[in-house]
Amino acid sequence: MAGETIFTVTRLNEYASRVLSNDPRLRSIKVSGEISGFKRHSSGHLYFNLKDQDAVISCVMFRSAAASMRIDPADGMQVVAHGSVSIYARDGKYQLYVDGMRASGEGELYRQFLLLKAKLEAEGVFENERPLPALPRMIGVATSASGAALHDIVTVTRRRFPGMNMLLAPCQVQGPGAPAEITAAIRALQRFPECDVIIAGRGGGSYEDLACFNDEAVARAIASSRVPVVSAVGHETDFTIADFAADLRAPTPSAAAELCCPDYRELVSSLEDAAEEAQGLAADRLKEARALLASLKGSAAMANPHNAITLKAERLGALRTRLDSGVKTALMASEAKLVAMMEKLKAIGPNEVIKRGYAIVTDSDGRILKSVSELEINESIKLRMAGGCASAVVTEKE
Repeated sequence: MAGETIFTVTRLNEYASRVLSNDPRLRSIKVSGEISGFKRHSSGHLYFNLKDQDAVISCVMFRSAAASMRIDPADGMQVVAHGSVSIYARDGKYQLYVDGMRASGEGELYRQFLLLKAKLEAEGVFENERPLPALPRMIGVATSASGAALHDIVTVTRRRFPGMNMLLAPCQVQGPGAPAEITAAIRALQRFPECDVIIAGRGGGSYEDLACFNDEAVARAIASSRVPVVSAVGHETDFTIADFAADLRAPTPSAAAELCCPDYRELVSSLEDAAEEAQGLAADRLKEARALLASLKGSAAMANPHNAITLKAERLGALRTRLDSGVKTALMASEAKLVAMMEKLKAIGPNEVIKRGYAIVTDSDGRILKSVSELEINESIKLRMAGGCASAVVTEKE
């Protein structure tokens, strides 16, 4: 037909691709659905379908985008994918090119996570850093009785320390009722005096599956525990509020068991090494003591004790002589000092003063008169002078 346009398959696919790529809404779109047919290629690219009740779309996520995801996608997971819609021209395949993906509802959950984290951090709830016991009497476990986490914890503990006591407080670790059961389990384990450490956690899952460990009551129960709590929630890259409230975070339940339970063989080896070291130290001390004893036996004092005693006696005599001489010298010096002081006192005594022409004046009652103002006219006085005393009557004062 004249003027009729005929497309090749390639041209048709390329045209359809351009049409889709030029639609502003399809260049940046969010699509919610359930993952199915998930495959991770050796190149790092992800291939999967997103489906809802009535339809399905093929998706591809290149390695560079997949590397920055915070979730571990798997079949059956409800997600919200962001990307662009186009057609792969070679195969004519209409698909969603995903450049970001999160678990469905994760945006609101993550916002609540950040708000609660900031609140509890400001209150000091995350300040627990108690050391784990080196050899616990009992390890408490708060997790599901049917989950893989319990199997991993028991397996690792029995391998490392076959006789270790363990106590399970079973609880839900997913769903609306899980936070209350986890809180009750942590508190129940603390009622056993032998329980020295608690592991609280579960295996991996979606962001929503782990949400029960982002609960405020769970965080406060962990922080107020009388014994250290190890948080073991999800995989190594998962973080929850419980991890921050715990005394220690383990990347997996198996790692938590290794942190809480010592290796029996290593303990035995350490004890054997310590015993060997103690025996070596004791042998060295015994050897030194024997050498000292042998040296003493060969000394002159031990060979002839009388000589040693004589030497000690002679030294004692010399010390006694020095002491006697020192005492005598000190006494003589003190005696000479005393005589000199007595001479000084005698020189300034009243008798010596009188001899130099002075007299002591007393009234009739024997009271010493020191000033002319104390004399009365016609008063009888006595004068004590060198050689004796004389009586006088005051006739005049000047």
